[in-house]
Formats: sequence, structure tokens, C-alpha cells
Amino acid sequence: MKKVLVFVLLSISVITFSGCSNDKVEYTNISNEELVVMLENKSDYQFVDVRTYLEYQEMKISGFDYIMDVYIIENDRSSFSQLDKDKPIVLMCNSGNRSVDATAIFYKEGFTEIYNLTDGIQGWINDGYETE
Repeated sequence: MKKVLVFVLLSISVITFSGCSNDKVEYTNISNEELVVMLENKSDYQFVDVRTYLEYQEMKISGFDYIMDVYIIENDRSSFSQLDKDKPIVLMCNSGNRSVDATAIFYKEGFTEIYNLTDGIQGWINDGYETE
């Protein structure tokens, strides 16, 4: 009897959880070479640096005009009003980790075409590209 009860409970759990929505965030990782092309077509994209303001002041990639610290936008979404949700967005941070975290926030805010600079500004520098 216990085996039947366990089987029934497991079956109900599988059926229940299979109907849950998938929270998978859709974004595309891009290389430095792809970023160069995007920056050449700057008006087609929105470039957002999700590092801290201090990090941004120390060095930045020319063209990343929006600064939206990922630690702040986790709880305060007011700065999203300056962006167009229908326009592709390119995110970058120091190494590519925080910007991946930020993709989930931007996705929840309604952005559908999201790009992540794979290795962030450190990868940019390591490949010999200039910063400001």
C-alpha cells in the first residue's frame, strides 16, 4: 500500500511541476569582434555597463553610455524608464558574470533582444582594445 501511495504522490508531483513555466532567460553571448561591429552601428543598440559607478569612472568602453549598477537595479528598477524595451540591448561588466546576472533582470523588465559581452571589459583589454 505504501508503494502505491508513494507512486501516486510522485505521479501527481511530476504532472504538477511539468506545467510550471520555464524561467530560462534568452540572451546571446557576443565576442569582442561582434561588439566592434555593433558599436559601428551604435544607433541600432543600447549599450549598458552594469558595473558600479566607480568602476565605470576608472575605465569604460566608448559607446557604453548607460550605467546601471546591477546591484542597484536588482531592487530599484526606476532607471529602466530611460531605455527602449523594443531596441536591442548590449550588457557588459568586468568579466561577463554580473552582466549574465543582469540579463535576467532586463528580461523580467520586458527586454527581448539581449546581448552579453562574454568576457566583459577585462576580455576587451586582454584582446588589445582601448578603453577610455
